[in-house]
Amino acid sequence: MRFSLGFLLLMLLVYSITPVHGVLEAFNTNLKCKCVQETSAFIPIQLIEKLQVLPPGNGCPNKEIIVWKKNKSVVCLNPQAKWILKLIKMLQRKSAVSTP
Repeated sequence: MRFSLGFLLLMLLVYSITPVHGVLEAFNTNLKCKCVQETSAFIPIQLIEKLQVLPPGNGCPNKEIIVWKKNKSVVCLNPQAKWILKLIKMLQRKSAVSTP
C-alpha cells in the first residue's frame, strides 16, 4: 500500500508539472526581446547618447533599435520609420569613412 501511494503521488507530481511548463513557455516566448513598445517619433540627434541596433535572432524575431538619450531615458524606435533608416545610413557612412 505504501509503495502504491508514493508512486501515485510521484505520478501526480509529474503530470501536474508538464502543463505548467507549457503555459509558462506560451507566455514567455518573447522574453529575449528588449522592446515592448516602439515609437516613430523624431528624436533630435543632439539628444542621442548611444544607439544600438539588434538584429532578429536569439529568441526575438524582431529587429530592435534602442536609443539611450542624454537625459538617461531609454527609447525603442520603430525600425521602419523613414528618419531612423536615414539616421542609420548616415551613421554607417560616417563609420565607414572614419575606419582606417
